Amino acid sequence: MKKNWRNSLLLTTMLVVILALVASCNKGDHAEHADTYTCPMHPTVISDKPGSCPVCGMDLVRKARAGEEVEITEDLSKLLKSPNETVIATIKTIKGEYKSMPVSTEAQGVVTYDTRNIYTIPTRIGGRLEKVFLKYAFQQVRKGQKVAEIYSPELLTAQRELIFLLENDSENQAIIESAKERLRLLGANDSQINDLIKSKEPKNTFAIYSPYDGYVISESQQTPVAPMTSQSASASTGGMSDGMGGSTTTSSQTTSAGTSTSDALIREGSYVTSGQTLFKIVNPSALRVELNIASTLTGTVKKGGKVMLDYGDQHSDEGTIDFVQPFYNEGQEFLTVRVYTKDTDRLHIGHFVKAVIESNAVEALWVPKEAVLDLGIEEVVFVKEKNVFKPKKIVTGVRTENQIEVKQGLSSSDEIASNAQYLVDSESFIKTNK
Repeated sequence: MKKNWRNSLLLTTMLVVILALVASCNKGDHAEHADTYTCPMHPTVISDKPGSCPVCGMDLVRKARAGEEVEITEDLSKLLKSPNETVIATIKTIKGEYKSMPVSTEAQGVVTYDTRNIYTIPTRIGGRLEKVFLKYAFQQVRKGQKVAEIYSPELLTAQRELIFLLENDSENQAIIESAKERLRLLGANDSQINDLIKSKEPKNTFAIYSPYDGYVISESQQTPVAPMTSQSASASTGGMSDGMGGSTTTSSQTTSAGTSTSDALIREGSYVTSGQTLFKIVNPSALRVELNIASTLTGTVKKGGKVMLDYGDQHSDEGTIDFVQPFYNEGQEFLTVRVYTKDTDRLHIGHFVKAVIESNAVEALWVPKEAVLDLGIEEVVFVKEKNVFKPKKIVTGVRTENQIEVKQGLSSSDEIASNAQYLVDSESFIKTNK
């Protein structure tokens, strides 16, 4: 009996130990597989059961258990990069071509003049202008044309003196010639003096004639300025392009290039003094055409080059580049090209002219225009590296209708996307490699 009792006690003890071990294992296994939940927006929020984030109210999500983590491979790491750093695509690729390409530049200009070739028409007597026949700036004037009529007491007195001498002392030729010379010094010509001798009636007004051919300008008239337009080169076609009129000018540019309304000419009823300048006349041979073109064409447009000019009246003419000067104005760099032409009869100051400048062939690395993306302050292409397109900054030069010259940042061995626009997200900001 006593032996059976010991056996039962031992069996009970062993059973208790086994149950304790089993319970301990179950508790450890449960602790090992316990899930935790967190907020996707606030990782600091952690809970041992599903629920809502106390900060933003989003549903908590379960954290990955052991063995559920995604292995980050090389290909996956590329996909995880920001889209403004790398782009994976199967877009068609091309390579830049190093070649020599003739280009022509379309531009708009204005007819202006050389300020060193300006004549003046002064008045030799003081008086009042009774009539003025030149009404507006840049009006054409011919030699011998009547430009004004003036009333002058001094000139009226000189006429009466000559008539008096002719009637009372006609034999004294020395005094008569002296009276005629005085009229000449006051601005009368021989024809007017002869008419006075025949009629023997003094005229209250005397006509003033222009001694020059040209165009009248006001006292403070500024030379017309060529309009600044967005210009680009185009493939050489050997003639005038239909796209020459594609550029537009702003209203402020048009005003600066046209006739100035603020600088009025002298008007009828004005009083003038002896020696005062009535009009300024620009020599017709001083007329020229000035064009403003993009500064990227520096080196391609040179003195002596030929320019086709279109005056807008179904007439074109060939001019020669006489002067090329770089300018910087209002934050924009450009080249001013001065062109002289023999056909000055068709030129009128302030008249707009369309032009095509034939440039020398440019030998450089050329890429299609669609392959270059303009970001405003810089231009980029997408270079393919290990099936990944990465943006790369480049420096461009001359542009044709379909091609762009690449000066820096790209080699002929680089493989680039044929159309850079397809690789741009509307909300992405492209980061270029430094």
